Amino acid sequence: MSKKIVLAACITGLFQVPAVLAENSGFVLTPSVGYYDFDSDRAALADTAVDPDNYDDDSFYSLGLGYRFDSPWQVEAVYLDGDTNTDLGDIDFSQWRVDGLYHMKSDGDIIPYWLVGAGENKFDETTGTREETIVNYGVGFKYTINDLLAVRADLRGITSLDEEDTDVALTVGLQFLFGGGGSAPVREVAAAVTVGDSDNDGINDDVDNCPNTPAGVEVDSMGCAFDDDNDGVTNHRDNCPDSDAGAKVDSEGCYITLQESREIELQINFPNNSSIIPASFYNEIKAVADFMTQYPNTDVVIEGHTDSRGSEAYNQQLSDKRAGKVADALVDTYGVDSSRVSSEGHGESRPIANNDTAEGRDANRRVVAVIATTVERRAQ
Repeated sequence: MSKKIVLAACITGLFQVPAVLAENSGFVLTPSVGYYDFDSDRAALADTAVDPDNYDDDSFYSLGLGYRFDSPWQVEAVYLDGDTNTDLGDIDFSQWRVDGLYHMKSDGDIIPYWLVGAGENKFDETTGTREETIVNYGVGFKYTINDLLAVRADLRGITSLDEEDTDVALTVGLQFLFGGGGSAPVREVAAAVTVGDSDNDGINDDVDNCPNTPAGVEVDSMGCAFDDDNDGVTNHRDNCPDSDAGAKVDSEGCYITLQESREIELQINFPNNSSIIPASFYNEIKAVADFMTQYPNTDVVIEGHTDSRGSEAYNQQLSDKRAGKVADALVDTYGVDSSRVSSEGHGESRPIANNDTAEGRDANRRVVAVIATTVERRAQ
């Protein structure tokens, strides 16, 4: 049963491929050799209970004569001769059959096909001659050497309708073609309906997602120009081909730069006399990191400020620590390059409101990110 399953799977796979003619038509002569695997359930004599394993697998030769049509089909008559051994002695074995081969799609020298046929087995056993009607089915391929010669190989199941046994045969041979006509026109028709390539980029129009690519531009399998740095500007238009991921670029693929410094006030409320950043305020720092990712040519100075309560020296030290903690978070938590980040504390020296009121003191206790551009355009 396992032999039948394997052969059925092979044939089912070939049925998924549409047929096409890839050879000349004409008469074919096919001498072959092969190996015959007898069913383990087969008995040497139809009316004798013997060990079912006594048919030894063996080699054989065969000769086929047929005709290759101007279609997917080929028919041929085949004679096979071999011998085998049993516990009861040597057995001469012969087979004749008529097969049909159905050829599948091929764009090259290898042509797959499936086959089906019927015929008769003949066994010259020690007690007389026994015959059985068979059907065979399988898959194979041809390798065309030239218009007149091909190598053939196939694997087929051979089922006895009398004994309900299934043998397996592997055959390899040469196919000679003679007395035939010209090549069939199917390939010419296929060439006539080949889809065009209007922009000459090597990708047919039916699969080209970018149908107007300029001449000479290298494209991918979908016909679109490459964008190696993934900045949205294709290589042939990108004057700055190594943009950092996430950076804002112009139509030439170069960084968009700030024309003036920009201050971002961070709304971080530190605990009294503390430089520890509350977890709820990290989104403020992330906003600065995101901005710097979009503008890679910028640097940032984190400025710390306090109100006027406490000594001037203490406020200076506290503002230094708070600014340093925010700068560290930009680098360590959000991956901003440390060369782009610095910090400085100004203590109580730069108030923006009146320190005599609670509201004024709250406004003066601030951390500011001062972001400035360093160059006008990315270096070429």
